[in-house]
Amino acid sequence: MVLVRAKALLFGSLDDDVRGFVLIALARMLTGKRTVGLFLRPQSCFAPPGLQSALKRSIFHLLTKLRSVSVCTILPFEVEPNYREVATYGLADPQLWDRSILPFQPSSEFGALLKEVANGRRIMAFIGTASPFKGVEQILKVMEHPEWDDSVCVVFAGRIPEETAHLVHAAQELGAVVFPRFISNAELDALYGVADFIWAGYQPGYDQASGNFGRAMQAGKIPVVRKDTLIEQLALLSSYPVIAIDFDDLRVGIARIQGPMPRTDGAPVAQISKWEAEFIETMAKSL
Repeated sequence: MVLVRAKALLFGSLDDDVRGFVLIALARMLTGKRTVGLFLRPQSCFAPPGLQSALKRSIFHLLTKLRSVSVCTILPFEVEPNYREVATYGLADPQLWDRSILPFQPSSEFGALLKEVANGRRIMAFIGTASPFKGVEQILKVMEHPEWDDSVCVVFAGRIPEETAHLVHAAQELGAVVFPRFISNAELDALYGVADFIWAGYQPGYDQASGNFGRAMQAGKIPVVRKDTLIEQLALLSSYPVIAIDFDDLRVGIARIQGPMPRTDGAPVAQISKWEAEFIETMAKSL
């Protein structure tokens, strides 16, 4: 098998095939080869409680004892210490530092269009496919709240799946601007450049790293997150401002979005560089 014989092997997402990752890693161990896997959803080892999560936790705990296997979370252990039980290293999601390698290259035309539709208002951008787990229903509830006003322009940019089309349409009826199509890289970069807030208020079942959150930090913009999430804790550890929304009581979050802008000195360059260096150094010694 090609993967077993490969000189170096990195699973970009071992979550896609946990059984395959374990079997291939063990087979490579027998031939003295190393295997590395990025664990995007280590919380599945702990919740929901039950036999399946307990078995998964035991398997990954054993893997951490093998010198030839490195399991890496994409959130530092300081954010969630329990991950030490099921992973070898706690690293930062590459989407927290990748723009040092691939800089933002915004479309000036799309950026100008966004400013035109906002008409001087702040922009809160919902970026990418409007999948249910991204909190489409919650951002609609924010817009439906009696304390929400039109001082912030909500922008949806990305494909609209059938299961959330009615929610996005309802948001549009309340004043949201919707670009229901594929958004190019240059247009995405324009959104990060022009927006004031980036929506990363994902559903409770999706408590993990987020590309929108990471790119917001790199662009020096304010992420809007669900209260008491791991990414909120990551921001706190990094001393980076976020707006945390309590999905059960939206008033405080709405007041912060519509109130004075949180202070930021732009992207936390030193922290981003540290995360990048730690990731690269760990990969170098693990492969």
